[in-house]
Amino acid sequence: MTTNALGQTKMGVECLALCIASVLIERDPSLQERIEAKAQEIYHVLHDRGDLEAAAMIGTFGRALFDPLFGRKQI
Repeated sequence: MTTNALGQTKMGVECLALCIASVLIERDPSLQERIEAKAQEIYHVLHDRGDLEAAAMIGTFGRALFDPLFGRKQI
């Protein structure tokens, strides 16, 4: 697999995870706190392990999911 294809695959998986998490939180807002805690936990594990690219992806995922200015806008 080429580097470009691998990068596209990683982005696709992250987008899919973001969509799934968004729908779950939309249906049951009480899940937001647990999903946010897991995202932070995964970020710290990846960062401590030295996988900074994966940690950055999880950081962006968390911001997109929980920061109202970064995520989708309410109509």
